[in-house]
Amino acid sequence: MKMYFKYLLFVCMLFYAFIIADVSYSQLLIIEEIKVTHTDRKSFEEDILISALGLNESDVYKPQVLGENIYKLQKFYFDNGFFDAKIDTNVRYDLLEEETFIKIIVTENRHYRIDSLIFTGLDKVEGNTGRLMRKIKRIKSKDYYDKILIMQQTNEIIDLLQNSGYMNARLKKDSGTVIRKYEDLSDPSVSVTINFEGADSIFYFGKTNITITNNKYGVESGLLKKEIAYNEGDIYSKEKKLLSESNIAKFPIVQSARISPYEVSNGKVDFTAEVNLNNKTEIGPFASSVVIDNIFYMGGGVSYTNKYFDKSGKILTLSFDGLINSLDINRIEFSAAITQPHVFNTSSYLTDKLTLGLYNIEDSKNYYIGNLTSYLQSFRNFTFYNNASVDLSVDLLRFTYDTATVPTFTTLNSLLSTTFVHDNTNDVFSPSGGFFHSVTIGSGGLLPKLIINTLEPDVYYSQYVKLFTSNNFYLNLSKKPGNTVFATKFLVGDIIQYGSGDRLIPLPSFYKFFSGGGSSVRGWGARDNGILANTNDGGDFLLEGSLELRKKIFPEADNFTKNISGAVFFDYGNVWAADNDFRPDQIALAVGFGVRYNLFVGPVRVDFGFKLYDPGTAGNKWLFSDFANIFKDRFVVHFGIGEAF
Repeated sequence: MKMYFKYLLFVCMLFYAFIIADVSYSQLLIIEEIKVTHTDRKSFEEDILISALGLNESDVYKPQVLGENIYKLQKFYFDNGFFDAKIDTNVRYDLLEEETFIKIIVTENRHYRIDSLIFTGLDKVEGNTGRLMRKIKRIKSKDYYDKILIMQQTNEIIDLLQNSGYMNARLKKDSGTVIRKYEDLSDPSVSVTINFEGADSIFYFGKTNITITNNKYGVESGLLKKEIAYNEGDIYSKEKKLLSESNIAKFPIVQSARISPYEVSNGKVDFTAEVNLNNKTEIGPFASSVVIDNIFYMGGGVSYTNKYFDKSGKILTLSFDGLINSLDINRIEFSAAITQPHVFNTSSYLTDKLTLGLYNIEDSKNYYIGNLTSYLQSFRNFTFYNNASVDLSVDLLRFTYDTATVPTFTTLNSLLSTTFVHDNTNDVFSPSGGFFHSVTIGSGGLLPKLIINTLEPDVYYSQYVKLFTSNNFYLNLSKKPGNTVFATKFLVGDIIQYGSGDRLIPLPSFYKFFSGGGSSVRGWGARDNGILANTNDGGDFLLEGSLELRKKIFPEADNFTKNISGAVFFDYGNVWAADNDFRPDQIALAVGFGVRYNLFVGPVRVDFGFKLYDPGTAGNKWLFSDFANIFKDRFVVHFGIGEAF
């Protein structure tokens, strides 16, 4: 009887344990808290350890996943020289609230230093390559073991070797890195041996054949072969091989290019370049948003692209689009552009674009025919400027007005300009670091002056010099890039008009500077700011800048709220009729705040701007002197897509 009772009690306990386990793990439990504690010392901040752990609060709790993540944390400590570190966990359950609380208990133990770092398999590397390789060896004896630094140094050596002819240089597959521990309690250390192989023979480039898969468009292999960055007989260089692949893939008709060795003879390696093609033509609708002359437009259209227009690799693009700001302010355009890639080298492009347009701006209609010829040259990474362009635009504009007091007239203008650009920002839509700088110098009216006398009497032109510089700077202020960003911009533009003659007229507003708007001084509406009789006419001298602090509101969230961010800003600037009209006390000031929601197209933005200092008013110029009208005359709401700058 007693034995029977014991068996029954044992079965009941098993059943109870099964029920408890089923209740505990059949529920969907959410991780409410992750906390890291240390039993001896703390070498890393908690957010770094949680990041290495790979778990986040609000994740669904899974015991098997937790075990995998604990292994990741153990490996993190190992890779940083804590070979004896121990990781324990304590998990508390709140079944009623369906939550778990995870406590990570870390015992770091000893921190190992490097006693010696030995490289083998490099005995036959000589000459300049050997000297450069010795300079790479920056890890010193008694440095703490750091796997990332060792890997970086190892990869630098392999890159140097593979760019110096040692095509097969690599780590040994079975024993690339060997670590030996020395159990000295007073000064624990390790000996690290890096074993290389294949660094005993130098190879040279042989012939390279182009193989185009399914070449139904008749793409010339000779056109692609011109983009190979090495010559037959050159010392093998992995960098030049990859550059050649990149050069070939820059052609829009090319989907991918891969250069691989296929035959080796007496140290000479023949290669084959396997090329896959894109579809030759594309046609489809598109949506767009853009700021033109400080006015925000939204719209879309349809475009057609021929990626292999002829045997020289030209690209033909046809586009029809419409943009609207309001019923009175809208634009319709048709454009046809031909681009010739790789004009003189792989980093040069030539584009010719013809545009027909109808632009409605409140009480006027502008009929436009224009041609822009642009040559773009990219530079190597070690230069300050990334690229430069030379642009020649020729515009025929007919201005018609709704009011009879302003006559209809036609202008023919041209602008020959050069622009230099430096851009090392880290994101197209929302930069969190880097610097953008551009400078443009142009001369207008040279072509019309030569041909104007052959045209009808009512065709006019303008002569001017145009100078403009744009400068944006972004600084990340948080540990995680993009959480908190300080951004600033500074713009200066000057148009200097000159000359005299029967056909010479002042420069139309179509070519001038404007101030005020969602991407300008945000205390004013679009083109509402300016020391001018009519701000919609624009001015010849612009000075403008902004200071902005951007911050994600819920950076740790994993739902839709993670895309919400806010900003506070201070804008300054104005536009004057000419540079000699500039006065510092006429610089307008604005302050405000905004909300953004980040989408795949960039942040959708709403900004609330206030006129802090209004030099154009005869009354109270400062905001704090006119609080009664703060939401009447001193407040503007702006909508936009993309950051203000």
